[in-house]
Amino acid sequence: MTDVDNHDPQAEWIVVETAERETARRAAACAAATIERAIAEKGHARVVFASAPSQEAMLAELTTDPRIDWSRITAFHMDEYLDLRMDHPQAFGSWLEQRLPRDAHVGLARIRTDAVVVDEITRYTALLAEAPIDLVCLGVGVNGHIAFNEPGQADIDDDVTMREIRLDDASRTQQVDDGLFPTFDDVPARALTLTVPALMSATTLVCTVLGSHKAAAVAAALEGPVARSCPASYLQRHHHAHWFVDTSAARLLTGSSVRSQL
Repeated sequence: MTDVDNHDPQAEWIVVETAERETARRAAACAAATIERAIAEKGHARVVFASAPSQEAMLAELTTDPRIDWSRITAFHMDEYLDLRMDHPQAFGSWLEQRLPRDAHVGLARIRTDAVVVDEITRYTALLAEAPIDLVCLGVGVNGHIAFNEPGQADIDDDVTMREIRLDDASRTQQVDDGLFPTFDDVPARALTLTVPALMSATTLVCTVLGSHKAAAVAAALEGPVARSCPASYLQRHHHAHWFVDTSAARLLTGSSVRSQL
């Protein structure tokens, strides 16, 4: 299922240490090239997006790229809060819909929070399984999570595509710190998330990480051991994981993980 080699960690890295705006621009350029290639080869592209402030600048660059035909893209989001209405401004599907071009809206497959959870997992899993995923655009949480695969819960050998999880306290606190919710108690405690194998099944991963508050997570993910305590470290096992990290988020890297600077 996954483009993974458990015996060849750090198969391919591009870590770009630049200012935030340039980091976002280069991440978007990498994502755009992947999308263009998929459309040229197959006539369409299938992309999974993260919905988070760290992705906003990258998405702004990507969605203004005139080379991309968004009508040929099927878009997914990698997680969604339960216990929020679908039209809530902080629902991840709403967040993404607001930032994608109108041409992309028809192809956006939203996770439904108004359905029975087990039924929605079945439905969304089937949508994802219709064809290979060409690209995942993701970030890393302050606790090292990817999507909502939390430390200690994430499993690279998970046998399902999507599951219900309970958010780590650090993840809920991050939502408040990012200004998305007024208090900790306002942040939903449950969510649906694509699992680690589901994310890793994509042909290409573009990981954009911005800000000094992510520095410890970046260092653990890129230079620490592959471990459940830092779910982002599983990306070391992917052959085409491209990291775009600004200077603030990269401040704890020793340099051993930097394979190329574009």
